[in-house]
Amino acid sequence: MCIKITEYYPELSIILAFLGIIASVIMAFVYQRRKDLRLWFIAYINVTIGVVISAVNDILAPGGIGHEISRLFFIIGAITLFVAVFKEYFKTFKKKDSNTLKVRSKITAAVVITPALIITISLEVLIITFCLVSAIMSFRIYFKKKTVTHAFLGICLSTVLSALIFTVIERLGFEEMRLFALGMDIIFFNMLLVTAIVVLLDQKLIIAQSEKLYMKDKYSHDLGNIFHTISMAYELISMPSSKESLQDEMDILIKKKINEASDLVKFIRNL
Repeated sequence: MCIKITEYYPELSIILAFLGIIASVIMAFVYQRRKDLRLWFIAYINVTIGVVISAVNDILAPGGIGHEISRLFFIIGAITLFVAVFKEYFKTFKKKDSNTLKVRSKITAAVVITPALIITISLEVLIITFCLVSAIMSFRIYFKKKTVTHAFLGICLSTVLSALIFTVIERLGFEEMRLFALGMDIIFFNMLLVTAIVVLLDQKLIIAQSEKLYMKDKYSHDLGNIFHTISMAYELISMPSSKESLQDEMDILIKKKINEASDLVKFIRNL
């Protein structure tokens, strides 16, 4: 979603391509552990390919067709990210019965209308539409689920949305918008990288929480076994036929198990 203007800056294009590559590498690492982020990963790859093609074009053939090719990858990335956010949005806010049917009918209508939109409006305006809707859905998901990744994704989409709007205004004859578009372009790719890092950290947090839950379950199971052992020991002691030596042995066992139970409770509290 990098914005190309009439004056080219190869150094800036290289920096943006570098940021995009790092972001995609981080997202690829996250995707290895979280297959549910497949569409996010595909979107990152397409945006990175687009900005790399754009950078190569700026270096080797400024003004060439590379920018038009890169825009195709940007719009594929925008559509892919829109689909990813929409799927999660639908799962988060879906309603039953008639409301669900209404949403599905709207999706069907959108699928039918989209080809016409691609033909009748520019790529920039189409990407703006997808980014605007995706940003709104991302922020709504964040407010509903309190997931930091969606907050950063919403900010990321908002920056590229601003960059695209500045570019469209510039093409209408307002040349002073050029620097604003460049600035938002830089912010966008930095946010793209930051969002990938946040997703990576969120993944590590999920793993840590899963391990903590596993340990709690394990300790709770061990605690149950200890209580069962103590209960059996008390039953043996309370039997009239039990010998004194057995009672002493069970008494020692009960004290030992009580200490073990106390330690386990401390471990569970610390988790």
